Amino acid sequence: PAVPARNMDVKSRNHLLMHRQALEKDIKTSYIMDRMISDEVLTLQEEERVKQQSTQKEKATMLINIILTKDNNSYRSFYNALLHEGYKDLAALLQDGIPPISSGNRKSSMDGMTSYVKTILCEGGE
Repeated sequence: PAVPARNMDVKSRNHLLMHRQALEKDIKTSYIMDRMISDEVLTLQEEERVKQQSTQKEKATMLINIILTKDNNSYRSFYNALLHEGYKDLAALLQDGIPPISSGNRKSSMDGMTSYVKTILCEGGE
């Protein structure tokens, strides 16, 4: 059986890289890391590495660097953590980059459709 690659989708990586300035400027890493640790996508050692940074921005930079080395689950976990912690605008930036959960079955195009529709609805409902 093929072992799934432990790498993030290119699209997801690109979204993180594209929006990292906005993320680094705003996020408080401690709450986000708590959620990612409970999702088991972040280790306590990695959390330590982030906490050793001196400024909030450096912590955020380190966290994003760590996420970039991980897989799709980390991206989803990070996205969900942003939503839970009230960073709706930042989560919205990452929404289009969420990797499809389906592994090979043809559900992914449908998922893409629904999240696209949801985005339109959210933006129209201001």
